[in-house]
Amino acid sequence: MPHLARDMHEENTMKLAANLLKISLLLALLPASASAVTITISAPSDSATEITLTATGTYYFPLQNAISFSDIGDYIGNDGPDDRVVNLSAGILANGAASTITYLDTDAGGGDDFWLGFSTLLYGSYTVSGSATADLSTIGHTFGQLNIGTYESGGNSLIVQYSSVPDTGSPPVPDTGSTAVLLGAGIVALSLARRRLV
Repeated sequence: MPHLARDMHEENTMKLAANLLKISLLLALLPASASAVTITISAPSDSATEITLTATGTYYFPLQNAISFSDIGDYIGNDGPDDRVVNLSAGILANGAASTITYLDTDAGGGDDFWLGFSTLLYGSYTVSGSATADLSTIGHTFGQLNIGTYESGGNSLIVQYSSVPDTGSPPVPDTGSTAVLLGAGIVALSLARRRLV
């Protein structure tokens, strides 16, 4: 009889361990943050006045009309936009609400601010996506006054980068059949390993 109690205890311990393992695996699959949006500002050159803003991800709006990045570092040079609002073309949406402006603000000591303003007050978690353009010439600035880099704010990212230009000068390299040969060799190796294990 004492063995029966010990065996039941071991069985319950194993079930508990298995359930805890399942829970930990499920938690590992969940995103680290419920709110994570990435906004990219790009242009083809330093002299460009038209910038492209691209937004993707999910953002939690605490009853406000902007995605705000405060004190995110020195993404604007000292001679760049300071406390300036620029109109956006249509294209960036948060569950249907349109982003209409962007706010660029340089502060001494690298505490620059960035906002992506929407046409209405928003509350809750929204999927943000799309692309829009802004004309910095309306405020007398160029893309070259922004500092290339990635800036983080509460799990959200602002990326300033040059826009990529597709290279059309070289044709794609054709596959000479090496991929098929390697795939075939892998299948043969798996079938041989299967026969040895069975």
